[in-house]
Amino acid sequence: MYYKRNEAYRFVFNQPIEGKMTKREENSTVTANVHILDVSNEGAKINCKNVIDLKRDTKINLSFILESHTFHASGKIIWTKNFHHSSEVGLHLNTDNEYKDNMIKELKKIAKQNKKKN
Repeated sequence: MYYKRNEAYRFVFNQPIEGKMTKREENSTVTANVHILDVSNEGAKINCKNVIDLKRDTKINLSFILESHTFHASGKIIWTKNFHHSSEVGLHLNTDNEYKDNMIKELKKIAKQNKKKN
């Protein structure tokens, strides 16, 4: 399967955004703080301290705030890269049109603010 995210609108943050990821398993859920490195309408790349075991196809919920809007999405882990104290994780998110519209609006605001700073 080819999972390289080639979506039209993918935004890489200058400073990672804080969020929470909940790992959903049959008998339990575990929530961890994460740093969101980039997002798109249907995916994200995050960094997570090695406090929970993360495997491909694990179901997750991700929540984070951009500007003034809170985003919540369910999805699954597509890939992981393990480092000594943390892991980078690629997520596929199940999103609806409202999520996508709000995401694009918020990312455009952030991009415009970043452009003004430079």
